[in-house]
Amino acid sequence: MFKTLLIKEIQSAIIDFRFWVVMALCLCIIPLSFYVSVKNYNQQVADYQQDVRIYKEMSAGRLYTNFNAEGVRPPSPLSIFSQGLDNKMPYKVTTSRDGQFTVYYKKPDNKEDLLGKIDFAFIVVFVLSILAIAFTFSTISGDKEAGVFRAILSNAVLRRQILIAKLVGNYIVFTVPFIFSVFVALVLVYFTGSIPVFSAELFPSILIMIGLSLLFLFAFFNLGLWISSLAKTSVLSITILLLIWILVGLVIPKVSPIVAEAVYPVESKSIYELNKHMVRENILNEQYQEEGKIYEEIIGRLRPELKGSVSNAWEDVNNEYDEKVVPIRERYEKILASETEKLANDYSARCNTQNRISKAISSLSLINSINNLLAEFSSTGYSEVDNFMEQAKIYQQHIEEIQYKKMLLKIYRSTGGWASGGETVDGFDPQTAPVPT
Repeated sequence: MFKTLLIKEIQSAIIDFRFWVVMALCLCIIPLSFYVSVKNYNQQVADYQQDVRIYKEMSAGRLYTNFNAEGVRPPSPLSIFSQGLDNKMPYKVTTSRDGQFTVYYKKPDNKEDLLGKIDFAFIVVFVLSILAIAFTFSTISGDKEAGVFRAILSNAVLRRQILIAKLVGNYIVFTVPFIFSVFVALVLVYFTGSIPVFSAELFPSILIMIGLSLLFLFAFFNLGLWISSLAKTSVLSITILLLIWILVGLVIPKVSPIVAEAVYPVESKSIYELNKHMVRENILNEQYQEEGKIYEEIIGRLRPELKGSVSNAWEDVNNEYDEKVVPIRERYEKILASETEKLANDYSARCNTQNRISKAISSLSLINSINNLLAEFSSTGYSEVDNFMEQAKIYQQHIEEIQYKKMLLKIYRSTGGWASGGETVDGFDPQTAPVPT
C-alpha cells in the first residue's frame, strides 16, 4: 500500500506545474550562477597575481633597511559556491620592524553591495527554500479541502504511511532537478579548466555542501508538511509558512547583531586602533627619551663641544651608544609587545563575546545557520578571517627571521634630533636576496 501511495505522490508532483517551475529555475539559474562565479573567481585570481607581481617587481633588488614585506591572500576556489564574507575579508598584510603588522581590507564595490550576487548558497538558502514551501503548503490541507483524505482513509492505510509517502515522493521530485542542475554546473566548471572541482582536494567539500543543502531542503519539506497538516485551509498554510520564512530568513539574522550590540556593547574597530596607537606612541616616546638621555651623556663625555647634535658618522659615540641601548630597546620591545597584545586580546575577547551572543540568536534561524556552514566550507566564512590573522602573525615572525634580523637598522637619538644607519649581517646580500612572499 505504501508503494502505491508513494508512486501516486510522485506522479501527482511531476504533472503539477510547480515541478516544472522548479525544473526551469534550477536548470537556468544554477549553471548560470556558477558560470558568473567562475568568471568572478578568475578575475580575483588575476588581481591576486597582479598584486604579487607588482610587489615583486617593485621590491626586486631593493631590500633596503626600511623595506616592509607584504603578503596577499589568494582567493578560495570554493568561493564559487558561497561568496560569504569574501568582499569584507582582509586581503593583504604588511609587516614591520617593530613586530606590528598592518592588515588591509578590500574596498567595497558599491554596485555589487547594492545588487548583490546570486551564488549557490543564495539559490539554496533563499530561492529553493521558498520553492520548498510552495511545493508543500497544500500537500495535506489541499487534500482536506478536496475531500481526498476521506477516500484514502476509508481503506486500510495508516496515517503515517500517507505522511511519509507525501514527504518522500514530493522531496524526490523536488531534488532531482536540483541535483541534476548542480551536476551540469560542476561539469561546466570542470571543462572551463579554472577550478578542478572533481579533484581529491575540493570534491569532498563540494559533496558535503550538496549534502547539507539536501538536508536543509528536507527540513523545509518537513516544516511545510507539518504546517499543512495543522492548517485547515491551503491559504492559512501558505500564510503561516511565509511568516515563518520571513522570521527565520530575514528578521532573526538582521536583528541578532543589533541585539548583541545592545546587550554587550563594544567600541568600533577605529576607536580600538586609535587607543592602540596612543598606547604605542606613549611607550615609544618614553623609550626615545631614555635613549636620548643616554646619547647626550655619551656625547657629553666624548664630544662635549657637540652636545645637542647627532650624527651617524661619530664612530666612537655610536659604538658605545649601540652597546648601551640594546637592553633598553629589548625592555621596551617587550613592554610594547605585552601592552599591545593585552589590548588586542582584550578587544578580541570582547568582540568574540558579542559575536557569540549574535551567533546564538542567529542560530535560531536555520536559514542563517546553513548559510554560515556553506560559507565555512567555501573558505569565505568567519573562521577564514581568524585564519588570515593567525597566518599574518606567522608571516611577521618569518620575515623577522629571514630579513629584519639580517638587515640591521641603527637609530641614534639625542634631545636635538636623530640619525640613522644600516648594515647587514655577514653572508646576506640585499641585492640578490629573494623578495619574501
